[in-house]
This record gives sequence, structure tokens and C-alpha cells, in this order.
Amino acid sequence: PAIWNAANAQGARIGLFNIPMTYPAPPVDGFSVAGMLTPEGGGKTPENFTYPDDLGPKLSERTGGYEIDIEVNYDEDWKSTDIIERLSRNLALKRTALQSLLEDQGDLPILFAVLEAPDRLMHVHYKYIDPRCEHFSRPEAAPIRERVWGFFDEMDAVIGDLTRWTADDGYVITMSDHGFGPKEKVVNVNRALQDWGLLGVSGVGAAGRSPALRKVARKIKNVAPKGAWKRAKSAAHANIDWSKTSAFSSPNPQQGIYVNLQGREPHGIVPASRYESVRDEIIERFQALVDPDDGMPVLDLIHRREDVITGPEADRAPDLFPVCREYSYELSEGLFSPGILTDYRYLPRGFHHMDGIFGITGPGVRVGDGTTASVYDITPTALYLAGLKIPEVDGRVLEQHLPEAMLAERPPLVESMSLPTAGEGTQAGPYSADEEAQIEESLRNLGYL
Repeated sequence: PAIWNAANAQGARIGLFNIPMTYPAPPVDGFSVAGMLTPEGGGKTPENFTYPDDLGPKLSERTGGYEIDIEVNYDEDWKSTDIIERLSRNLALKRTALQSLLEDQGDLPILFAVLEAPDRLMHVHYKYIDPRCEHFSRPEAAPIRERVWGFFDEMDAVIGDLTRWTADDGYVITMSDHGFGPKEKVVNVNRALQDWGLLGVSGVGAAGRSPALRKVARKIKNVAPKGAWKRAKSAAHANIDWSKTSAFSSPNPQQGIYVNLQGREPHGIVPASRYESVRDEIIERFQALVDPDDGMPVLDLIHRREDVITGPEADRAPDLFPVCREYSYELSEGLFSPGILTDYRYLPRGFHHMDGIFGITGPGVRVGDGTTASVYDITPTALYLAGLKIPEVDGRVLEQHLPEAMLAERPPLVESMSLPTAGEGTQAGPYSADEEAQIEESLRNLGYL
């Protein structure tokens, strides 16, 4: 269940601001503003990107033209500070909009807001700000780095707004669902599987990068136009010979590998009796994969699905999750690449790291030497701080950082609730042909297509 389902079920109003992949904006007791992957309307915003509907025109009027997202071109944006200026203008609009919303809403027990700008920035300029990277010392790095620090000051100002809004008795949780590190190389998974005799090709592809099968995560399927995914899958089917394919890459965001299992995959050829042996072969092959530039293994480890994924939707996840050395290699679906590895060391790019950040401020917060927390813990902790019960979800209240008096007076209470499951009640569309094209382009720019 989403945090807004749990809050509204208990009579608590909630504000949702700039939440990715929530278009059309979910109807909630409070307000909601859709974020990333919302198609543009006749102007820069569609009519139903907010709930209530009349909130959209108000935001546009008060900001002088609200902008949901910026255009991204990772192939070009690393060359200058232009992307930072675009992000800065966008953040200023969002700050004004958020201030306006909070002034209008009165009592609001929970606000859930997302600012995706740091992710965009780190994908482009990470190596310019990390002194461990060679790019840090290049002549072009200093002015870009200074502008990055300036932009982070602008981000801090938004957090300052929220801290003042919570006054003396509220709490602010600042978190990210992942961190960043340098992106050094790409592992072209489908090319590797082809070289190892585990994937067949049905035709001659273009000389450059060619998309492979897009078996997209369920949430993205729910919010993206079906036409975009159908076109991506059609391209994949034109390149892969499924009758000779035992395994294939997941889409980039999942960073995994699927076995082409009979009865599960549309063109599955691997019987259940061979499932484990195919996984064993892939594990053995990847564990033996060495980077010729330094003679070191490419992987730190490789997880089987059941070791890291649980729940009723586990069978939708990839069968294997390779974890590359220090997260500095990115898995890609590349099939027609010149080799298994593609070198990105010349670019200042960054890539996702498993370790994100977590911070909490408010009365009585206990400071320690650090914490072991999971992204799953954020929802239970936020609900508890809002004085609400916690549904039966993964994760726990981070009691070690909360006031002892609060915990003694009101211990966290977990209660079974009848709430929508993930994706329930969420539908893609209705989308026009133009909206489908816009979302497809956004997905491509962000690496989903």
C-alpha cells in the first residue's frame, strides 16, 4: 500500500508533491501533484496532473507557469552547467508552488515531497565533485563543481522551508532511495549472453546500441502508455531469436537477468528441470568475467532472486542480480555492442550506489554514531511520527532515533488494514498519441527505453 492509503484510511489528510509516476494525480484527502513521467498538455501541464483538478491552474498562476520536469540529454548535458541552470529554474518554481500549497492547506499531518534534481545532476557531473576521481582535477571541473555546490544550497533552502513549516513540534525526514558513485564502464549483458551461447540473434542489427526486450517493472507498466512498451518489445523481438535464447537482460533500472523459462516467458524454452542449471551457468560465467584493463573481476557478487526479493510479486523480478565491483559498472541490455564491456571512464558520469542517505530533525531526536536503516523503514517511521497506526508492511519504526518519552507514551502499533495493494486502481491513461510520444521520449532519455 502507498503511504497515502494508510494515512487516509485513518482519517489523516496528506499532501503529495511531485511524486514520480503518479499521473493522473491520485485522489486523496488532501492534495496531490504528479511528478516525473507526466506528459505535457496543451501548455506545459496537462489538466489532471493535480488533485483536486483546479489546483493545477492555481499553481500555474502563482508560479508564472509551473513546470513539472526538465528535458534531459545525458549525451550532451555533461559538457556544461546548462543542466544545472535548468534544474535551478525548475526548483525555484517547485519551491514557490510548495510554499503556496502549504499556506493554503492548514493542518496537514503528513507531507510527502520528492525533488529528483540531485539524481539528474549526479548522473551528469558526479566525477567533477568526487576528489577520488581523475575528473575532479581537470580544468573544466572547478566552475562546474562550484555551480553544483550552489545548487545544493538552493536545495537546502527548500528543506529549510519545510523545517520552518513543521514549527517546533514537527519532524522532517530527509532521505534518498539510493546514492551515487563513479560510472566507469558498462556491462553489455545480452552481448555477454550471446558470446556464451545463451542468447540467439535473429538478424543483423544496427552498428550501435540496439534495445533488447523491455520486460518492464510492474509499476512502470501501470503508469506508462501501453503503446510505448509495445514498440520497445517489438524492436526486441526483431533482434532476439527466442528459440535459441536461454536468458536475457532485464531493463536497465532492474539491473538483472531473466531466465527464458517455459510457462512464464512468452517464448520460454527453458524447462523447469533446467532452471537451476541455467542460473548456475550464468553465475559461473559472470563470476569468471574479468576486466582486461586491470585483471580484476567485474562482479563483487551475484544474488539469486529468492535471496533478495520476497512477496506475492516476486516472480516478476529478474532471476539473478549481478552486483558489479563497487557499483562502478552499470548493467545494460546492449546486444550489438563491440564487446562485453564499454568504457565510460572518459565521461564525468555517475551511477547509482546502494547506500542512500537518511536524516531526521525534530524535538527530542536522538543522535547516534550512525544507523542501519532500510528504505522500507521510512513509511512506518513517518506514519508513527504523524500519530498514526502502521499497516502490516515491510520495515520498522526507527525507534533508536526517536524521543524515548514519545515511545513510552505511545508505542508503535502495527494493525491489519484493508488497503489497496501496489498498482491496484492505477491505470495508464487515457493517453493521446502525443502524450504517449512524450512519455516514450522521457523514458528513453532517462534510460528506460
